Amino acid sequence: MTIFDEAVSIVREAECLVIGARLKPSWKSVEPMIDAVVQVPWFLLAGARERLATFGLGLLLVPAWWCILVAIVWVTPGGSAANLHAPSSWVIAGLMATGSLLFPLPSRSARLRVRSQQVVSLAEHIRSVAPDEATIKLLQSGVAALGSVASARITRINWLLGICWAGLVWVASHWVFTADVSDALRQQAMVRVLGGLLIFLFFGIGVMCYEATVCMVKQTIDFAFLQASDARGRSKG
Repeated sequence: MTIFDEAVSIVREAECLVIGARLKPSWKSVEPMIDAVVQVPWFLLAGARERLATFGLGLLLVPAWWCILVAIVWVTPGGSAANLHAPSSWVIAGLMATGSLLFPLPSRSARLRVRSQQVVSLAEHIRSVAPDEATIKLLQSGVAALGSVASARITRINWLLGICWAGLVWVASHWVFTADVSDALRQQAMVRVLGGLLIFLFFGIGVMCYEATVCMVKQTIDFAFLQASDARGRSKG
């Protein structure tokens, strides 16, 4: 096998570890279709689970921060119990929860994406195709070249979504939130803007899930290469 084929096999193995076993048809010509129809949705769902886990944690943090605010009000001299149920307290709790999610501990954010067993399994696969340290370095460079393609795709999609968002804002400002058009035209424009917004959200959520899964695959590969290069792991093997 060439370095390219071996690098592709490592990426495929990492994908299987993150999203599950992939179907291997007998005919190579239908494999791209199988990947597009079967594997891509599972790939996006893996990222969706990651995002939903973060969102669920945020929902739990809101009442936790609210309880902390309640305790602060109780122990503060002159604190009023009437302020405990004010809407502003929940807004502040929501902001604090958002801040906790935006600025997590580095160790916590890494553990949400990488699984130790997946790293070990991929490291064993790397050792099976790379017998020495020099080959491991070559494969690591090849995998990095393949990974840059996914990163470039995410960047292009984000730029495209930004342009689409700017277009939606322009249409809404000129045809919906203006008094210079008739009610009939405003209603037609509103329907089209809402339709465009739904499409924007669909692809926006999709790229968020895709980016999360790509990050999981990349981090799994990076740590697997480190594990494969670890002399202690080789001596145990």
